[in-house]
Amino acid sequence: MPATLTPARLRAERLAAQGVGAPGATPAAVVARMTAVQGQDLGQVLWAIGVRAPGSTRADVRAAFDRGEVVRACPMRGTLHALRPDDLRLIASLTAERTIRSIARRATELGIDDALVTRARDATVDALHGGRSLVRDDLFDHWRAVGIDPAGGRGYHLLLRLALDGLVVWGPTARVGQGIVLLDEWAPATEDLPDRDEALRRVVTGHLRGRGPVTEADTAAWTKLPLGDVRRGAAAAGDAIERLGDGLLALADRPAPGGVPTGHLLPGFDEYLLGYADRSAQLPVAHQDRVVPGGNGVFLPMAVVRGVVAGTWTRAERSTGIRLVVTPFEPLDPAAVRALEAAAERYAHWLAAPVTFDVAPPA
Repeated sequence: MPATLTPARLRAERLAAQGVGAPGATPAAVVARMTAVQGQDLGQVLWAIGVRAPGSTRADVRAAFDRGEVVRACPMRGTLHALRPDDLRLIASLTAERTIRSIARRATELGIDDALVTRARDATVDALHGGRSLVRDDLFDHWRAVGIDPAGGRGYHLLLRLALDGLVVWGPTARVGQGIVLLDEWAPATEDLPDRDEALRRVVTGHLRGRGPVTEADTAAWTKLPLGDVRRGAAAAGDAIERLGDGLLALADRPAPGGVPTGHLLPGFDEYLLGYADRSAQLPVAHQDRVVPGGNGVFLPMAVVRGVVAGTWTRAERSTGIRLVVTPFEPLDPAAVRALEAAAERYAHWLAAPVTFDVAPPA
C-alpha cells in the first residue's frame, strides 16, 4: 500500500522540492528547477527567486534577467511567470492555443480581431527588431503612433496575445519594470521542441520537481492542462514518479527534507501556495482570507514557520532602511520569532539594505 504522509511530512517535502532556504543554487538554477515561477509582480518574483537562492542578492536576480537566462512571459493561466526561454517554448507548445481560445470572447468585446493582432505584431517587430527593448508604456506610444489605441484594456490584451504567440517576452530589467523584447532575438532557442508526449512528461515532472508531492489536480490547476494530459505525462514518466497515499505523486529521486531554516518570509503570489489547487496543508483554511483578503486574487507576503503560513508581513522604506513587520495569525512562540528574525536578516542581505524587524500583535 502506498505510504501516506503526515501533514508535517508533506510540508517538509514540499519545502524541500521548492528549495526554499536551500543553499547552493544560482537564480537561474532556481528558475530551471521550478520550471516556472509565478511572476505577475516583478518585485515579488525577484524575491521568490532570491529566497530560493540564499546568499544571492537582488542584483544577482536582476542580472539573470539582463543576461537572458530568465524571462517573464504568459505560458499558463494568462499570467506572467519567470522561466527559462526554452521552458517557455516547451510549456507554450502545450498551453498557448488553449489560452488564446479562452480569451477569444474578451478579445471580441474589446474589438480585437485577427487584422488588429497582425497590425500590432508588425508594429511591435518594427519597434523592437535589432535587439531593442521598450517598457510597456513606450511600446504603447509606438502603437498609438501607427493608429493602434491601447486604451480600455486593448493594449494589455494585445500584448498578452503577442506573448502567447511567442513573439515577445519581458526581458532586461529597467529603472521601472522590464523591457519588452522579441523572444527569438533576445534568447534564441537552444533546444528543439519534443513531441507531445515528451513535452507532457517534462512539464508534469517539472511541476513535481519544484513542488511535489502533488495531486494530479494540483498539476492540472497549475498548468491548466486537462487531467487526461496530466495523466498522460505522468504515464510517460514511468518509474521516475512514485505514487504515494491520498493520490499524491512525487519524483522517485526527490531531495530529502530538512537542513533548512524553520522560518521564512515568502513574497506574495509565492509558489508555496500558487503551485497547488489544495493549499490547506500549508495554509489553514481558517486563515486563508488573511492571505487573500476577500478572495480578491491578491496574495499577500507570508511568514512561514515550520512549513505553516503563520502570518503576513509588510515592508516600509525609510531613510534609515527597511522596516519589516510580521502580523501573525496567532501568538508566536519565542523560537518562531527568532526564526523569522533570522529570515529578515537573510532578506536584508538580499536587498543589500538594513532591515529592522518587528512582530505586531495578532490581528
